[in-house]
Amino acid sequence: MYKLTRTLSRAAVRGLAAAACFAAVSAHAINLKIKVENLSEPGGLWLTPFFLGFHDGGFDLFEAGSAASPGLEMLAEDGVPSGLASEIAPYGHSAVLTGSDGPPGVLFAPGSMAYTLLSLNPGSSLYFNFASMVIPSNDAFLGNDMAHMLFDGSGNFTGNISFDLYGRNVWDAGTEANDTFGAAFSTLGGTGTPTSLTVEQHGGLVNFEGSQLPAGLGTLNTTFGSDTPLARISVEQVPDSTQYIGLMGAIALIGFRYASKRRMGQSKA
Repeated sequence: MYKLTRTLSRAAVRGLAAAACFAAVSAHAINLKIKVENLSEPGGLWLTPFFLGFHDGGFDLFEAGSAASPGLEMLAEDGVPSGLASEIAPYGHSAVLTGSDGPPGVLFAPGSMAYTLLSLNPGSSLYFNFASMVIPSNDAFLGNDMAHMLFDGSGNFTGNISFDLYGRNVWDAGTEANDTFGAAFSTLGGTGTPTSLTVEQHGGLVNFEGSQLPAGLGTLNTTFGSDTPLARISVEQVPDSTQYIGLMGAIALIGFRYASKRRMGQSKA
């Protein structure tokens, strides 16, 4: 009975070690940390949760001089990313990075930061797009028309990146008149006027300065000029725990084989 139990125990150890090695070999996803910081000064602009899109290159968030998609219109006017999530689905996938300010408790206040950890498949996540509504505004947003390349053709991570966004990086979706009327996250009231213009660089939000933000968020004292820092986005690779699991599994297998050989040698003697 003792010999049977010991044999089963050795078999279980071998199985666990082999499984650990297999996990390391079969794991191909890359773990990334994506962080967003609102660089606006106190009394400055807020940001809605960030749409984070990862795709094979077939998705186009927007193109300057062309009309915004329905999904981008939803994000730029109301801060809702679900439309973009549907539009990117045939080409990849998306995530939403929320802040912790508000209410409603998901916004990025001036000076705040948040990050998320994502496990990405290089084959379907070659490119990275992001978008967030600038608030208060009628349809202003931060986003990249040229997607960042995260992985090369061989699936290798291209390296950590960090970049700042300034006032010159604020876009006008062209879907609503910039007259403050009906703007989301604003107390100025009124009814928005739909337009059918193209996405262009935003001309500024000075007409919102001095207004009260809703739900006690304070007064908007300053907006932006061309060189005003508004946000920082960074992407960095984080260690993959399966690598360590695989290493431990390999060590366990080597140790088990060595101990088995010693026992066999002793039994022959």
